[in-house]
Amino acid sequence: MQATTQKIDALATTGEVPGLVNTLPVSHKKPPFLLGRTADALLIGGFSLILFSIAYLFVDKTASINQIAWVSFYAAYIVNNPHFMASYLLLYWDKRRELLTNKRFLWAAVVAPGLVLGYMAYYITTGNAEMLSYVVNVMYFSVGWHYIKQIYGTMIVANSRAGYYFSKSESWILKGTLYPIWFMSFATSNQALQNLLHYGISYRTFSLPAWTVPVSFTMMAVSFVVLMGVFGRKWIYEGKIPPLTGVLSLAVIYVWYLPQLYHAIFWYTIPFFHSLQYMLFVTTLKKNQYTAEAGTLADPVAGRMSFAKNFFGFFATIGILAFLTFDLIPNGLDRVMPYDHTIFGPQLYMFCFITFINVHHYFIDNVIWRRDNPDLKKYL
Repeated sequence: MQATTQKIDALATTGEVPGLVNTLPVSHKKPPFLLGRTADALLIGGFSLILFSIAYLFVDKTASINQIAWVSFYAAYIVNNPHFMASYLLLYWDKRRELLTNKRFLWAAVVAPGLVLGYMAYYITTGNAEMLSYVVNVMYFSVGWHYIKQIYGTMIVANSRAGYYFSKSESWILKGTLYPIWFMSFATSNQALQNLLHYGISYRTFSLPAWTVPVSFTMMAVSFVVLMGVFGRKWIYEGKIPPLTGVLSLAVIYVWYLPQLYHAIFWYTIPFFHSLQYMLFVTTLKKNQYTAEAGTLADPVAGRMSFAKNFFGFFATIGILAFLTFDLIPNGLDRVMPYDHTIFGPQLYMFCFITFINVHHYFIDNVIWRRDNPDLKKYL
């Protein structure tokens, strides 16, 4: 994001740009939070840190993971799976008129998914499970990028909402200090060749050189010191400290990724908390959008009905789509569609749906959650 222009945009929407402060009515000012101070703090990372603290301090690391695995499985139906479908509606419905005219949307909506689906279809028809399994490697490689980019975005929005802005150079430093965390996670999980299963299909991790681990940790430590220097400098010269939501959104990425803080019980919940963080911004975006649209209606009753239909309809839709794509359709296809189970295992279609949606999700978010998206400027 271009932090300097972002600052101007944010100030303009709050009525604090010099020369505009007396011309905008008070009702146009946006609060320094998304859904609420407490809700923001908990959803952006507070809940995650609370559970981590409880698990780390009071639960044996060798305790059985059966219960938390089942809890996480059912939680996926409520938050994890719908968060994927939210990105699909943001692209294929909200931007439906621009899918073929905007190059970014065309890439994310048509070209990229077509390439992934074509690759998967080719190696399924040729019976090559090994080549098909490389999509899993792409998925796990991309997930680090996705998590880091989301943390960057949450920090920018949460901080700017509270009047804590980053200059262009500070923004680049912030982003640059997050990428070593991704590299560290990838390096530590790919130090030896391992054959693992993903929905019945075997895939192999990589065997990176041993030096990648100490190098990645050194990069991460140096980047953290640099980032603390940026915050310290802003406090000295501007007298400002980052808001709680900004601190929490940064802190959770270290708790999620640092191997030294690994706890099996907590580890199963990380995708849930990542999705919860995502849904904070989706909910805010849609609440503000549908509130604005309802406000254009002269009849307040009609306005409230319009808001309820659109807002609750959106979440009902992503819930239904999540159930269809993560459960009903792939499980049904695995039962009725013939394929070679000796090559692809018992859940080929579940493998395809889960893996494809995960990979495609990263492409979608890369074009939706950008500062040049007018919907984000207007409603978020």
